[in-house]
Amino acid sequence: MENRVQTEGRESDAWVLGSVKDVEYVAPKPEPEGAQMWFFTRKGGVSKPPFDSLNISLKVGDDPDAVTENRDRIRDAMEGRESAWVRQVAGDGVVRVSRPGLAGEADALVTDEGGFSLVVAVADCVPVALIGDEAGEVAIVHSGWRGTIAEIVARVVREMDGDGIRAYIGPCIRGCCYEVSEELAERFADRFGRKVVEGRYLDLPRAIKRNLEDVGVVEVHDLGLCTGCRTDLFFSHRKLGPETGRNLAAVARLP
Repeated sequence: MENRVQTEGRESDAWVLGSVKDVEYVAPKPEPEGAQMWFFTRKGGVSKPPFDSLNISLKVGDDPDAVTENRDRIRDAMEGRESAWVRQVAGDGVVRVSRPGLAGEADALVTDEGGFSLVVAVADCVPVALIGDEAGEVAIVHSGWRGTIAEIVARVVREMDGDGIRAYIGPCIRGCCYEVSEELAERFADRFGRKVVEGRYLDLPRAIKRNLEDVGVVEVHDLGLCTGCRTDLFFSHRKLGPETGRNLAAVARLP
């Protein structure tokens, strides 16, 4: 299965690569009014190989001091914003938050507050940012295959108020690189249609887009970047093995 969007270079019609003090991130082009999002790359940190260099996870065997420095650099790149995060469990849990800090176990966060960011950690799984009508609410979702087939993005949409929700699918592994079992491919085809699989290759973003459309989200922006194809920019568990880092995806309401 071919990647549907050109992934080489530093920008496309759908995304642009930005940086703050060498910390690089991908942002949609154009960005929505009233909100900002950052899909951070692996560049601009201090971690040594194989976590080079902007790994944000303490659970992969990286030097804790390096991870702390990387997180500080990311916070600075987000203009000093603190973050709300969850202990990700590859499920369909959604939490609503009103302040930064750990918000328990879940795989998605929603807020109608400003002044801080919502973040998830990824290394092939799909980060999805959701922007409510007039940016009254924002959400961030970690959607691997388990979360996708459990329809976590649909749960988040139902948690948000009003119509006019826009979705942004960030860098993730795509149908060109994501081979799964025949059984899992068949499960996805049964739920989301035959177009989400080609043989044993699974297109998670296409399944997520179908799920979003099913619950009335008509504006879906897919940045089109594949973590499996672009290991120069992103960590990929599938392509690089278990000893690799985690990227951070973030969204925030603007004042």
